[in-house]
Amino acid sequence: MRASGILLPVSALPSDFGIGTFGDGAYKFIDFLSDSCQRYWQLLPLGHTGFGDSPYQCFSAFAGNPYYIDPMKLFESGYIEENDLPFQENTGRIDYGSLYSERLSLIRKAAANINLDSEEFILFERQNGFWLNDYALFMAVKESQGMKPLKDWEERIRLPDRETLEMLKNKFADKIKIWKAVQFLFFSQWNDLKKYAEGKNIEIIGDIPIYVSADSCEMWLHNELFITDDDGNPALFSACPPDEYSPLGQLWGNPVYDWIRHRKDNFSWWMTRMKHTAMLYDVVRIDHFRGFEDYYAVDATSQDAVHGEWYKGPSREFIDTLKRSVPEMRVIAEDLGNITDKVRALLCYSDFPGMKVLQFGFEGGEEFLPHNYTRHSVAYTGTHDNPTMKQWSLISDDKSMSFAKKYLNVNNAESFVNDCIRALFMSVSETVIIPIQDWLNLGSEARMNVPSIPYGNWSWRLSDGMLNGELAKRIADMTKLYSRDNKEEK
Repeated sequence: MRASGILLPVSALPSDFGIGTFGDGAYKFIDFLSDSCQRYWQLLPLGHTGFGDSPYQCFSAFAGNPYYIDPMKLFESGYIEENDLPFQENTGRIDYGSLYSERLSLIRKAAANINLDSEEFILFERQNGFWLNDYALFMAVKESQGMKPLKDWEERIRLPDRETLEMLKNKFADKIKIWKAVQFLFFSQWNDLKKYAEGKNIEIIGDIPIYVSADSCEMWLHNELFITDDDGNPALFSACPPDEYSPLGQLWGNPVYDWIRHRKDNFSWWMTRMKHTAMLYDVVRIDHFRGFEDYYAVDATSQDAVHGEWYKGPSREFIDTLKRSVPEMRVIAEDLGNITDKVRALLCYSDFPGMKVLQFGFEGGEEFLPHNYTRHSVAYTGTHDNPTMKQWSLISDDKSMSFAKKYLNVNNAESFVNDCIRALFMSVSETVIIPIQDWLNLGSEARMNVPSIPYGNWSWRLSDGMLNGELAKRIADMTKLYSRDNKEEK
């Protein structure tokens, strides 16, 4: 079925509280998607962010980001007072420093008012104990360590024996309850929002990072999942080798999996993670899919990604296990970057649709040009890691821009981005996802992430009034014209 959707992180939604939340702005965006005849809302990962505020560096592979809990809904539920509401003018940017110093204390205050003996909380705790207990303990201990990264914790805490763990659980019992309650608030609000989307026939495309953070409860309590040194620290870090865009490569800094160990128990941790993810979203984009075939890693002492090696991933064995364990899961494979024939073969074997990014086509990637698309694919103008389409048109080299104009048969700079979108809507790809920045024809000010820069990303937000009826009609008209409109009734 031909369909389309919009890529917009929750963080970028309009709100009165400094960052996008699961509040009124999210519900209005779902209405906007419906009015625009879209089927999909694609998100970035919803995890509890750590290093650099990146949604790809989280304290847990399962927990949600407390910043997305809506304060107004907390007030309406009686968890905080009206004078607690942290109203902020929407400047179009997120001040993460302010959120860190002020918002978490408000969320914890609300969490302290939850009835932990209620049926709803007891059920939540029971159903999510497989990850919730570890996360809550990790966050409670992390607070006691001044929120320092795991690698800087005192050694007896960083590498706890069973006796030390029991001591920590008893010592921080009250804080552990609070962090569990924070997650109860997160998932309660998310589930309500998800149900609203279902009622509007909008499906959610989630995003799952292939790796977890070195500063995470998994690294602390389950470091047997990773390749570690004799001191329990990561021995290897995930990375991307040097290329024309990054001469020193990209040092991601995530621990890499001990796939030999994962194979021994049929990837049980991974399957648990994927089952949890399948409950949250209708479709899941797996970031860095090529890492299941082979992955690039450097010694954990490295300062850059120049001197690394390629290691073998679990390949078809992982795909087979995933399809047996979570047969209902619908997956989009992020198959971008340095893709080999073996990676292409794995993608074909999986039967997951891959991604087609138009910008890469204009830069010489033949397979990313619309006339080469296959039906079983998802087409994008760009991703969260790309410049916006307007920015690309201003910074690309003359050869690429000249080719793009010739390819699209366009000379009008004002219509260039819209013509790029039109080319994707005309294509045979089953699904087209357009970042909201491109529908709005925004430039460099709206770029979400520059991969080689660790700080200052993820802060762009929609300004109030950008999502209006005129834009919804324009999107709907193109969507209907190319038979991608959301006709199916539930």
